[in-house]
Parts: sequence; C-alpha cells; structure tokens
Amino acid sequence: MQEKKIAIMTWYQYVNFGTALQASAMHHVISGLGYKPDLVRYQHRRSAGSNDLSGLAKRAVKKLCHPNSATYKSKERDGLFAAYLDQRITLTEECRSYAELRGLNGSYDAFVCGSDQIWSPLGYDANYFLQFVTDTRRMVAYAPSMGPAKTEHPVLREKLARHISRFRHLAVREQQAAEFIRQLTGQDARVVLDPTLLMDAAQWDAYCNVPTQSPLSEPYMVCYFLGEPEKYQNYVNQLSKALNLPFYVIPVKKSQKNGKNALPFSVGPAEFVSLIRHASYVCTDSFHGMAFAVNYGVPFSILKRFSEKDPQNQNSRIINLLGLLQLEHRLADPKQNTNLEKLATCDFTAAHGLLNKYRADSMRYLQQALAQAVEGIGEEAAEPYRITDYCCGCGACAAVCPKEAVRITMDAEGFRQYAIDPELCIRCGKCATVCPMVKVTAPEMTSAVGLYAMQSKKEQILQQSSSGGVGHELAQQLQKEGRYIFGCVYNQETGEAEHRLFASNADLGPLQGSKYIQSRTAETMIQLLTVSKEQPAAFFGTPCQVAAADKLLRSRGLRENVLLVDLICHGVPSDFLWKRYLEEQNLGQSPKVSFRYNANGAHPRRIRLEGRGKVLIRSEGQDDFYAIFRRGLCDMKSCSECPYRQRSAADLRLGDYWGSRYAKEHYGVSMVVANTQVGDDFLKGLDCRGESHPLQEYWTVQHPNNHAMPLEREELISALRQGKEPLHSLRRRYCAGYDLKENLSRVLGKAKAFLKRG
Repeated sequence: MQEKKIAIMTWYQYVNFGTALQASAMHHVISGLGYKPDLVRYQHRRSAGSNDLSGLAKRAVKKLCHPNSATYKSKERDGLFAAYLDQRITLTEECRSYAELRGLNGSYDAFVCGSDQIWSPLGYDANYFLQFVTDTRRMVAYAPSMGPAKTEHPVLREKLARHISRFRHLAVREQQAAEFIRQLTGQDARVVLDPTLLMDAAQWDAYCNVPTQSPLSEPYMVCYFLGEPEKYQNYVNQLSKALNLPFYVIPVKKSQKNGKNALPFSVGPAEFVSLIRHASYVCTDSFHGMAFAVNYGVPFSILKRFSEKDPQNQNSRIINLLGLLQLEHRLADPKQNTNLEKLATCDFTAAHGLLNKYRADSMRYLQQALAQAVEGIGEEAAEPYRITDYCCGCGACAAVCPKEAVRITMDAEGFRQYAIDPELCIRCGKCATVCPMVKVTAPEMTSAVGLYAMQSKKEQILQQSSSGGVGHELAQQLQKEGRYIFGCVYNQETGEAEHRLFASNADLGPLQGSKYIQSRTAETMIQLLTVSKEQPAAFFGTPCQVAAADKLLRSRGLRENVLLVDLICHGVPSDFLWKRYLEEQNLGQSPKVSFRYNANGAHPRRIRLEGRGKVLIRSEGQDDFYAIFRRGLCDMKSCSECPYRQRSAADLRLGDYWGSRYAKEHYGVSMVVANTQVGDDFLKGLDCRGESHPLQEYWTVQHPNNHAMPLEREELISALRQGKEPLHSLRRRYCAGYDLKENLSRVLGKAKAFLKRG
C-alpha cells in the first residue's frame, strides 16, 4: 500500500528553540505512525497592527528604557538551526498564497495544524486554520496553542469561530484554549501534549544524537529567558549561590551574549536539548525550556514572563502543563529568594507517571484522527459549487462557461466578483481551469530573462505617464506593428476603471497613467478570445488579470498571438472608498482624474482632480484616498493572497523603479522585467533610455511579499458603504498609527543623516 501523505501546517522558520523542536517532533512522530509527512513551506503573516497607537508607544518606550534588549543574532547559530531542520524535516513546495496552498489538496491525504502558537489571536493568520483545505474531513488540529487564549475583538472572534467550527478532529494544547473554543463555538476540544512531549527522554537522546558526555566540564545550571533577563538576575544569582552551581546563559538578547555567564559556544536546537539533558538545574521562563526539563527529570524553576494584567499574557501554557503534571510548586517568584536550596531536588515520579498517561492519550488521539482523516471518514457536507474563495474579478470564468451560469457582479464589499446561478451550473469545472486563483501555473520570476531601468525620451509622455513612460512607448510600438491593444482606462462618466480594445489607429492617450481602482475586465476577456483568433494583440493588466488572460488564451491555443504585459500592483481598494472620495470633492458628477499627476515630477506622488471650474492637487501625504489606499486597509480579499508578486504569466512586467538608485529622477524611472525572450526582444525596438541591472533588484526594490489582511478591513468597508462618516474622520480612526509610524521614521532618518554629516 502506498504511504499516505500528511501536510503539517506549523511554524518552523523562526530562530527559536521551541519552534524548531516542536515542528521537528511533529514531523518525526507522524512519520513514526507510518505516514509520509511534509511541513508546509509557508511564511507566517501576522495581521497588520501598524495602526495600534498604544503598541507603537510601548515599543518606543521599550527601546528607550531597555537599550540592551536587542535580539542576539549569529550566523553560526542560524547555521545550526538550518542544519538541524534540514536533517530532520521535509517540506512542500513553497506556498506564498491561498491559491498555492489550495493546490496542495490534490497532493496530500490529510492536513495537520499544530503545534506552537499558530492560533494565537495576537498573530492571526487564517491559513493556519487550514482554510485552504477543501474537504473538512481531512483536517486535524493537533495541539495548536492560542497564546493568550482570549480576545474581545468582535471581528477576530467571528473569524476564529468560523475557522474552528470546520474541524472534526479538534485538540489544543491548553485547557484555557479549550474553554475559549467552547465559548466561541460550543465545541469540545481535546487537550493534548505539545509534540515535544510525545517523545520521551531516550527518544530525544537518539533523535538529537545527544552525547553521553556533558558539554561543560563541571556541573552547571542552565538559564534560558525569553523575557527581559534583568528582572530575573537577582533571583538567578541567589539560586546559583544556594545550589552551589555556576550558571550559564543561552543567549537571546545581545546583553546576554556579551555577559560573563554566556555559553562559550553557539547553541542550535540539538545543543539546546543536550544542555538541558546534562544540566543539574534549569531556570527558565520558556514553556519548552520547562518541557524538556520535565522530560529529562532535571530540577527546574519556571518564572512567569508576563504580568497577569498584560493583555498579551501567555502564561496559560506554563500554568496548564504544571497543573497537568502536579508540578505547580516549581513556579517561582523571582522576588522570593529564601530557602532556595530546597529546590535542588525534585521528585518526578508522579509527574512522569502522569506524563506517560497523557502521552499515551495524546498519541491515541493523533493516531485515530489521522487514520480517519486520510480515509475521509464521515459525511461530507454538501456545499454550493465554488470556484475560489479569493476571486479577483477578472471574468475569465464567465468567458468559458458553456451555460452562461457565471457572471461578474459588484458584491457587498464593493468589488467585482463572480456569482454562479445554481440553476444553470452543471459543475463542469471549466471555470476553475482558467481561474488565476485556483491552480497557479505562472512561472517564478527568478527565471526571468532580464531586468531593466527604462525611461521615455519624450517629456510630454513622461508628464502624462505615471513613471518612466515605458508602458505608453511599448503600447505605441506594438500598435505600429499591427497589434490590437487591450488596456485599462478611467471612464470619467461612470467614475470607474475599465478595460477597452484599441484598434490599429486608435488614440492610446487614455491608457496613460495609473488607475488605483479595480478595472472591469469581464467583457474584454471575451473580446480577447475573439480578436486574437484573427489579429495579433497585446493585453496590459494587473498580474492576476494577465494570469487569467494567459490561462484563457492557452485553453484555446492562442497564447502565441498575444503579448502579455502585467503591471506591478499593490492591491485595489473597495469601490466604496473611491465613490465616497469623489462625492466629498464636490467637483460635479464626472470630474477629470489623474491618479498619478506627474507634470511637476514623480516625487511626491500626487492626485489631481478637475471639475466645476476647480482643480485639486494633493500629495499622497495630504490626501484621504491615498492614506487609506496605500495602506491596503480596504483592499479586495484576494490582494492579501496574491500568488503573483513573485510569479508572472506575462512576457513583460512594468512598474516604478523604487529605491535610492533613481530617487532623484524628476519624472521617475520604469522598472521592466523581461520574463520571456519574446518580451525581451520587444524591448529592443523601443526608443527609450535604458540600462540593465541584476534581476535580484526586483526583490530588493519592490514589495514582493503578501501582507496580512488588516483586521479593521470589514469594519472600514462597512463604514464606507454606509457613507455617514466623512473620510477625514475615517482616516484619523484607521490611519493614525500608520501616519505616526511614517512621521517617526522620517524624523529618525533625518536625525541619522544629520549625525553622519556631523
């Protein structure tokens, strides 16, 4: 029988001992049960919190009051972590978006999420709740921790309840998390052990090749603190004296590494296990530091890292394990330094008996849950047919539907999205084959032919274009060669962006300039199929629109007839934001708009509106639309799960050349990435200034990673839809933290520059 494959969704990339050890333990245990596990190669995206003024203030105070709290970093230690994981885990292909994660459904028999604090409200990321798994019968939650295990944020509570309700096999790491889940969903969650405790001491010795000899020449106490070590220092000194043991510190902060008690060698996960294994005593505020001390039967003191009044308090995981194993007396108060010598011994007989019981119970749950999940046991819920949960509104699905069951409509959040008529739908699946958000076929941009900085030689084009004017020069050249052009224009009458077809003699002026709103493309997708059968063409659009066009054309064998050009995109906001903005300008029904007014230069970015005899020009720092748009606060959901920031189905990708290299260019410079040789050949015919640069600059100059969807998104969209609160008020409410952060960065930048000159 072929091995069943399990995908494990957990944290593993942080240089943190607990993170690496729990991830490798989960992999090892599942492998030992006869499955073939892979960790999902995905980078955690914490929900945006830059608007949190209190958080910003706390971090600023911490930096001022604790100048020595900087994190210790070491290439040698990083190498030890990388080597440890490389030898002990296997990974899926890299997944940067929901679409790529959803693609795993066809390759894996079941999915496990856990352990670590992947369900913490403080670091909410929907993908760690397996939202991308299409069959809920194949989902297993094993020991995800919720950290603080509570939140009063209404949007977050709704999201957590919705995600957790999908699980049929549900077990968490702490009793407090189980109680919170019961409040949220009414479900009963099992409480199971952290994966590191599923392996006993002998198994860890073998797994980490722990040497029989101590790594130090004398008996010692090892200290490992994730919190501020200064508040523990007096306790540690007194404990060391009472136990007559020298102490060594596993450094987390720079100050610890430079201290006299720092270990004389670098520590990776295997070395961490060995240090605890051979220690005479462990003093820590870390859950996993405590867990390994218990497993190895080493006397320990565990300190509370958080105040009980702290809203980010994560002490529950420590309290829970101590309670389970009847070791509450090992919880130490650093202010109580009397009778410390009595801590030198600890009878682990009862604790290890309980640990063995809970280990067997936890293994039984995991074994049964996996056995049922890989077979898909249970009744599958009947659901309406869905193409994707993250539609980008391109309209390719409607273009191929044989029954015209799919249409593109404006949804309740102000975005063009697909809608399926269930009476007409025959579930043939053709819509999914061309959807750019279902199966990602676009190649990685690391295989691109070249990267260029380019600029038009014509000042008029530079003034009317967003930056560099290369897009317009390219469109004109393509038109001269007989190609029909499809591109985005701003419809002044309707106040919308829409894609249009430009024939051989059409004026391409309307194509110039950026349009920072969602473009209507559904009708154009149908036109593209018709025109490209008879006429060579070119299609300009956002990466998701171009990926849809690519799939659509390939489905009809027409891809070679069309040059595809995508534009670097950072997301599109709700139509409610744009409509509300236009209403407040009081410039009449159909004002002229230039989203990137470039007549006076590219820096700073400006928006220009004209109507009723008035002209308004505002920089991005002054403008309410820009303030909300450029922070992505009300973007389409699919923008936070875009698969095309580092992939492209286009022959060419165009955008601004950000960064210091061309910061002084008055009209800006275009970055052009030739993804194919066909695209590269077309560039040679342009009458533009240009120079080649290393392809790597795409990753250092642009923003190639997805950002988490802001938690305030739905609330803001609702306020925009209701239209009762003016934009300047909404800006104050939702952008104050972002504005403050930018102002602080600007002031600090000027201060650093002044000090350098001095």
